Amino acid sequence: MLFKRVISATAGIIYLIIVLYFRGWLFNISVLVVSLLGMYEFYVSLRKKGYKPVSLLGYLYLAVFFYLTTTRPDSPLLLAITLMATMISLFFTVISNQINVMDAFITITGLVYPGMTLLSLLWLGNLPHPYVHYLLIFTLVATWSTDTFAYFVGMKYGKNKLCPHISPKKTVEGSLGGLAGSVIAGVVTGWVLGSFCQVPIGYGHYIIMSLICGIVSQAGDLTASSIKRYCGIKDYGHILPGHGGILDRFDSIMFAVPVIYSYYLICLV
Repeated sequence: MLFKRVISATAGIIYLIIVLYFRGWLFNISVLVVSLLGMYEFYVSLRKKGYKPVSLLGYLYLAVFFYLTTTRPDSPLLLAITLMATMISLFFTVISNQINVMDAFITITGLVYPGMTLLSLLWLGNLPHPYVHYLLIFTLVATWSTDTFAYFVGMKYGKNKLCPHISPKKTVEGSLGGLAGSVIAGVVTGWVLGSFCQVPIGYGHYIIMSLICGIVSQAGDLTASSIKRYCGIKDYGHILPGHGGILDRFDSIMFAVPVIYSYYLICLV
């Protein structure tokens, strides 16, 4: 299992480096594919509980949202499309005897989480100069460092359960270790970005953003774990050997990226 995790992670890191180096259409299409796969895993998981989300509509909404995000990112149509998606899904519950309100709700939920939350990678990865894709790199490093530190600190020192009804193996000690790891990795990444990429962000901002990543990424992890427990599954999928599905690997990222993008708009622009 560990060998599979290492090989899979290595391949993923290499692909990520290539995507972030070339960016452009390769980055945009990669994000779209990841978002659609995440939606697929979400819908399949909820079907195990007997729900019938209108998956095709969800994918169509996301494709339109992707088009507008990459061509007209400031357009009010982005909000309009979300509202239209809600109305159309609810309308399906009126004209169909096989779809109820909960099915419509899950269809829209899948569009927002994980669809739009994964698609928000586009926002953070296509910022104007001098930030370009550097804030995305920072967020990925800080978030995944949270996961790594939380795992090893929890395994070594974990005694007090964090949320035993959701994830029995997670501990308070591991959570605090993850938070510390996020700050350490975030500050180091900030130093690299400032020294070699001339990104004009002070260390105070990096510390705050690291703390944000450390907190919200764990919230994302627990949210994904809660949904898995509700659906009675161990992993969302098997597309990433040793890691599970897209949502198993990106659960924390989905929470961190939108929040860091909001921080950028409020505090860094």
